[in-house]
Amino acid sequence: MRILIVGAGAVGGYFGARLAAAGADVAFLARGAQARALRARGLILRSPLGDLQLAPLRVFTPGDPFDRPADLVLVAVKLYDLDEAARELARHLHSQSLVLPLENGVEAPDLLAARLPGRRIAAGVAYIGAHIEAPGVIRHTGTLARLVFGAIDGGCDPLLVALAQWCSRAGIDHRKSTAMTVELWRKFVFLAPFSAITTWAKAPIGRVREDPTLWARLEALVEEAAAVGRARGGLLPADIVADCLALMRALPASMRSSMLADYEAGRPLELAWLLGAVVRMGEAAGVAVPTSRAIFADLQERLARAHRAQGERTSR
Repeated sequence: MRILIVGAGAVGGYFGARLAAAGADVAFLARGAQARALRARGLILRSPLGDLQLAPLRVFTPGDPFDRPADLVLVAVKLYDLDEAARELARHLHSQSLVLPLENGVEAPDLLAARLPGRRIAAGVAYIGAHIEAPGVIRHTGTLARLVFGAIDGGCDPLLVALAQWCSRAGIDHRKSTAMTVELWRKFVFLAPFSAITTWAKAPIGRVREDPTLWARLEALVEEAAAVGRARGGLLPADIVADCLALMRALPASMRSSMLADYEAGRPLELAWLLGAVVRMGEAAGVAVPTSRAIFADLQERLARAHRAQGERTSR
């Protein structure tokens, strides 16, 4: 089984490295400095679960001729790059290829299905704290590194069975699920509020917990995200709000969202597909999301001001 990893960043780089080290036939589709580093030096993984150094690797960049189509594609790009990724990966599929998105949010399977008509799409969720430390170097923080995946219709797909077998060989914590819609929303109800409040407050979760006003806003964000999920027909657990807030109470005080790191570094954000999606889907479902709407609007205005300031500096 040829596995193609689309996006060799924190998520794709980590899980792709583990699968390749276990002997799976893995290729990476990457670009820019990351692709150049992977081709020149291979991939270095620094992790509490064990370091790896893999070289040489099969690395392709957009437009490269491909040696053969992939059977299973793990899509691990940021959501704002999903359109471009879909256009490129369409060249690397055969009629029975299965595409497994591991993006944040709840819309990636539907977005890929719309952009890859007639192709087979599954659903997945990745739980991991990791980042690109330098081109070609992935730093895994903590010991959480888990995949949850399954067919959208809850059926049993042979390629996902094979993926589970490779995950076992690679020592990857994983679970096949017959209820992936619930799994997607379970992560979304946690992640959209967590990324929004830490970015809006420009603070780690510990400072949010210490501030009664910030914590109240976080509670409201979680409740609104859950309400949207239920309104859209998601069979969410009755205690999902309590579970998410309990998890946020248990996080290390220094825990920051990747969105906050991107915000501080001036990188693009997945805001429109996380908190923005709560607002957009809430409007469509007739669910009031006042706290989400206010924080989303404020973050959008901050980004617009930063963009204008950057433009002024560039024009001088």
